[in-house]
Amino acid sequence: MDKCPDEVLLKVCAWLEFQSVANVRLVNKRLAEVGAEALVKRVRFHCTKDSLRRLHAIAQHDVFSKYVDTIVFEGNLLASVPCIHTYQAHYELDHHQSERPQPPSKHATPREHRLYERNLAKFNREIEKKYDRYLDLYDKQQKVLKSAAYADFISSSMPCFPRLNKLVLSTVGRCKHVLSGRFLESFTADCAMPIEQDTSFTKDQLKHLLFPQGRPLTQLAALEVHVMSPKFFTGFVPAGLICRAFQNLKVIDLNFRLEKDDRIGLDIMTADRCYADLAKGCLRDALSAARDLEQLTINFDDYGYYGAVTSLENILGSNAWPCLYMLNLDCMSTTEDYFLSMLKRQPSLLDLRLGFMTLEQGRWPNATRRMRKSLDLKNFMASGILEDPDQMFPMHLLDTEAYVEEHHHFTLADAVGLYVTDEFRNAEEEDYHPMLDDDFTDEETLREEYGPFAEDEEFSDMDCSD
Repeated sequence: MDKCPDEVLLKVCAWLEFQSVANVRLVNKRLAEVGAEALVKRVRFHCTKDSLRRLHAIAQHDVFSKYVDTIVFEGNLLASVPCIHTYQAHYELDHHQSERPQPPSKHATPREHRLYERNLAKFNREIEKKYDRYLDLYDKQQKVLKSAAYADFISSSMPCFPRLNKLVLSTVGRCKHVLSGRFLESFTADCAMPIEQDTSFTKDQLKHLLFPQGRPLTQLAALEVHVMSPKFFTGFVPAGLICRAFQNLKVIDLNFRLEKDDRIGLDIMTADRCYADLAKGCLRDALSAARDLEQLTINFDDYGYYGAVTSLENILGSNAWPCLYMLNLDCMSTTEDYFLSMLKRQPSLLDLRLGFMTLEQGRWPNATRRMRKSLDLKNFMASGILEDPDQMFPMHLLDTEAYVEEHHHFTLADAVGLYVTDEFRNAEEEDYHPMLDDDFTDEETLREEYGPFAEDEEFSDMDCSD
């Protein structure tokens, strides 16, 4: 074992259980350091005092801190549930029906009615206890937020990881497939916990992660935030500091959502007015600072599509990134000419993903035709609706012929993707464009006309047909 290179030992440790790696670390100093690298390359923490202290302890550890390359902050906060009636209403939803006592039938006996009343009273008492437990969890978290815990534990810990190159802030998950085991243990509620939907708190969370003690982390190569307030880029942090933090990033993945007070405006104003401050250009300048950018994702998630939130030019400007090979954008407006010129400026672009994009000038059939001729994309994926002044193109529409004859769900998005990236072009089909093909129809319309199509199934053992 002493003759094995560190790289081999690290691979071996990666396959071992936690306790086995801990035992290997006891053998000698060399194995202790190799085992430490296998154990703590990625650190996840969340908003409880115990979790923040655990992060701080790893940061202060002479060995563990040297090998951490990824920090994940599960920034989910519990929502305020103002009264027990709101909490009770949740248990009236369909997925809790099996837990509620079922009312007796019309012909039930008096004894069955009394049993139902007793069970209902017992159920309501249990709801009250569950609500009290939830309030206790909520109050404990609020105490952490109102204290100096972020400054004491996060800001003081972030500079202590010399190999740190990836930072993730996640505030969207609430199921066990997304959240860590420790998170679920810390917030052991009796039902799926209500998540605070206001993104105003994300500004402070990201500030402590990205600018500990007021100084930007400049060694990062990847930044992912799902979801965040757009106000982070409108004066909350000085623009110069943001540009310094972004300068070495190769992967940027940002998902925006309006703060609670600003979301009210979506009912009375257009989305672009609610996001008007993005036009000031701080986000555009920050992206411009990332000269070695390879992957860029800018998405917007406001629980529905309310129209284009800003122009593509406000976000990307006239920037060109020599190494950019993946671009993922949604919910923006642009013009055909700017859109094509922007794409042509990216010499390495291979993968383009668009969702709910609006052309204010030009047409999508022509834009995609120009993309087909001028770009060398390996993947093009469109989702939602592509809109221009003449028409809306829902990407979920299905090819009628493929649906009826072969039971295939071949969407307009699939067809446009193949059209733009097609390497085997037939001169006879150059005039064809899937966006102009009337054969694409809504699935519900197809079902009404042709009836439901079951998926092909294997013959059962009882099938005696040839």
